[in-house]
Amino acid sequence: MQGIASASQHLPPWRRLILLAGACLLAGACWLPARAVTLVVTLRAPDTPADMRNAYVRDAVALALEKTLASHGPYQLLESPPMNKRRALLMAAHQSYPNLMLMTAPSVGRAAGLAPVLFPLHLGSNGYRVCFINAARQAAVRRIDSVAGLARLEQVQGKGWADVEVLRANGFRVTEVPTYEAMFQMVALGRTDMLCRSVMEVGAEVAAHAQLKGLVLDDSFLLSYALPQYLYTHPDNREAMDRLALGLRRAHADGSLQALLRQSVRPSLQSLGLPGRRVFKLSTPKGMSEMDDRPFQMDLLRLKL
Repeated sequence: MQGIASASQHLPPWRRLILLAGACLLAGACWLPARAVTLVVTLRAPDTPADMRNAYVRDAVALALEKTLASHGPYQLLESPPMNKRRALLMAAHQSYPNLMLMTAPSVGRAAGLAPVLFPLHLGSNGYRVCFINAARQAAVRRIDSVAGLARLEQVQGKGWADVEVLRANGFRVTEVPTYEAMFQMVALGRTDMLCRSVMEVGAEVAAHAQLKGLVLDDSFLLSYALPQYLYTHPDNREAMDRLALGLRRAHADGSLQALLRQSVRPSLQSLGLPGRRVFKLSTPKGMSEMDDRPFQMDLLRLKL
């Protein structure tokens, strides 16, 4: 055993764990520390095969688990069956899947009886929105020069999305829709004026809906508002919550989380021309944060790609 342990020192932590565990089994019996128990973490599956909105979240969670592999032991990252957000919140509240983690805003997570992983996973980068609009309204939208003018247009958002609360508090008319793909169809058909999306999500969404006639991405303005989001899960999942919070802080401290974020947003930012857009700032209602996120925030308008 001593020779195996010595020879395994050059291997990655997860390889060393497997090698030493196998040696124990061959020797007959041995004691393994409690941390060798595999932690299972579940994330909600994408709504459709083309839905890449949560790719960064999945990668960041995997990164956090890797950063804690040596100290906390092995893990398994799973996806739930496809389900809408409202059902996913219910499943998390009932512990239907092991350590089911959902990315959402504090108001939504708290209302479902869930508890947060205390780390702002998006590093403040989800505070900027660009908007899909109906092609026939493009010229008119380019002439809008105030929040009041923009608020005269009707928006569509997902049912229960935290953006709804912010937009309505700033005077916008918002229709909530439970089906993800239906929102793009409504804008394309002219049944509503626009659908605003995070700059982190929109690159993949433009590609996924390129063939949808009547749908275009506005090129003239940005909506800016603070919208902190966190991973939420059942309050009893304390081990998983603490491990993810620690892993994310470690990844932030060594710069790997920021690098992952830059990699994730690069395709969108390179095509959006953010610095040249008009910025309309909206106020955020109080009580929409779980912690002081400022030490972890990145400004996408100043981000060097």
